[in-house]
Amino acid sequence: MDQKKPVGLVAWAPSAANADAAEQASSSSSEAVALDSIDLQIIQILQNDGRAAFTAIARQLDISEGAVRNRVGQLIQSKVLRIIGVADPMAMGYDAFAMVGLKLVPGQDPQKAARYFSDLDEVTYVLFAAGRYDLMIEVICKTHDQLAAFLRKHCYARKELSSVEPMVGLALYKSMLKWGQP
Repeated sequence: MDQKKPVGLVAWAPSAANADAAEQASSSSSEAVALDSIDLQIIQILQNDGRAAFTAIARQLDISEGAVRNRVGQLIQSKVLRIIGVADPMAMGYDAFAMVGLKLVPGQDPQKAARYFSDLDEVTYVLFAAGRYDLMIEVICKTHDQLAAFLRKHCYARKELSSVEPMVGLALYKSMLKWGQP
């Protein structure tokens, strides 16, 4: 078996239910999880097909089904891997999407603002950033009117925001949840 090498993978918590995990991940040092080549291959297979059968993965990697099951369980338990179903919002009729750069008024707490946006159904992505913006959020709505209403209610009306810069998507060419093929 290959010697395990530390690989820095950070668990991402996109939903309000996982907001506390996101706060913990951002406030603690990122601890690398030791992964070997088999773990990385299992992750790659599941990134391409989250419904791949453990028997098929085992055959492909020439290991037992039990080994695959145990490794996947450990990867999930260590929060390196999440297996989820992902719907394509554009295929479901959500035609208005934007990345929104937000600057906070000096002295405002970015974690508090991040939690606020994390709790909104239209927000699919919240990032605390260094640079031009304090936060970047992704917003997806059915219509451009709904997107405009969201911006008015949740961005422009908020006193803790000094600047709001929506970057409205015109066409989406690539959207994936894979994090760099291991």
